[in-house]
Amino acid sequence: MKKNENFRFLFLGRLITNFGDSLYAIATMYLIYELTKDAFYTGVAGGVIMIPSACSFLVGPLVDRWRLKSILVYTQIIEACIVSLIPMLYILDLLNVWLIIMIMFTASCIEQIVYPAQQAALPKLVSNEQLLSGNALMNFAYQGTDFIFMGLSGYILTKFGAINVFIFDVATFLIAAIFFRLIILENIAEPNTQKMSLKQAASNYIKELKEGQFYVLKTIIPKLIPPFITGNFIFGMVTAILPKFADHLSSTSYYGYLLLASTAAILLGSIIAPKLSKYPIGKVSIILYSLSSIFWFISVCSSIPIFTIIFFGLSFIPVGINNVLMTSLIQNMVSESMLGRVFAWFSSAVVLFYPLGSFSGGLLSKYLSVTTVYTLGGVAFSIVALYWAIYPILRKLPSISEMEK
Repeated sequence: MKKNENFRFLFLGRLITNFGDSLYAIATMYLIYELTKDAFYTGVAGGVIMIPSACSFLVGPLVDRWRLKSILVYTQIIEACIVSLIPMLYILDLLNVWLIIMIMFTASCIEQIVYPAQQAALPKLVSNEQLLSGNALMNFAYQGTDFIFMGLSGYILTKFGAINVFIFDVATFLIAAIFFRLIILENIAEPNTQKMSLKQAASNYIKELKEGQFYVLKTIIPKLIPPFITGNFIFGMVTAILPKFADHLSSTSYYGYLLLASTAAILLGSIIAPKLSKYPIGKVSIILYSLSSIFWFISVCSSIPIFTIIFFGLSFIPVGINNVLMTSLIQNMVSESMLGRVFAWFSSAVVLFYPLGSFSGGLLSKYLSVTTVYTLGGVAFSIVALYWAIYPILRKLPSISEMEK
């Protein structure tokens, strides 16, 4: 892995682009809450921004057909242009909540192409023996960028303001584009890009979209989706009210601490994950999500903010572990030619209910206490653990090393 320069550029590009994605996502929620002081609008923002994720399966055939290097480079340039609109509109005194939401929705649409492309590129750049380590490093890049930002978020937002965060964000996308541009693919087979008519292209797109759907349905992947749907719905609700919950603890500055705790925990989990790859996935998942549920309920019951933040963070260590294990599981089961479509379909199904949860969280915050909505996060972990425990095909899943494509 150390000598793989292509992987190094992919890793650095992912590190920077996910830093950029984290910056605008968090700055958006913070800016909107500061403008409105209403969790309803942060709920709307969180839901709208996540809607494109539910449709990411549509990009699967494109990822498998287009040149991966071009996808990685040009998406970063486009995102930089889109995000730059917020400081521009601010300077012109034209910025409002709905324009912010619209701009971030557009940026999120572009972002949906990047993740499947990165996941599809990884097996082309590393050997099968390096795949698990590669996924751990890529997950580190994803969560590590969040961790870096969370550590600086309070200082950046309070000292420089959210608008300046967006300016810095533009620079991150341009830097990521440079790293992706440095990847050399001359010795790696690229998809067929021969010219064809619009009608032929549309026909092939629909055909490949259906192939991805049928391929997914023949695997164990659909069995993995229900617990993620349940969890994402509840987590969407919690994310929507998190700024308000931080205010409830003491101050909106705790918003950064809560995000820092959860992201640091996921990062730690992604580092631990390879050590658990030799154990049965089914049993490991049951134990992990049960622990998450326990930690979450302790955070709810604590009357001391620092303990609430610590146990909130601890509940996400299993999430980091499971993210790496599930990604590696799918990559081991799926052929390289189908990876883009399969990951796009899986990602769409997993986040399908997140926007609905975010909308619901914002709405419920008008009728229920913020603590009540927050408590539902622990309920989500409990439901996921129970699902893995009662479903035989999941409970008996072997270790990753025993899974074959």
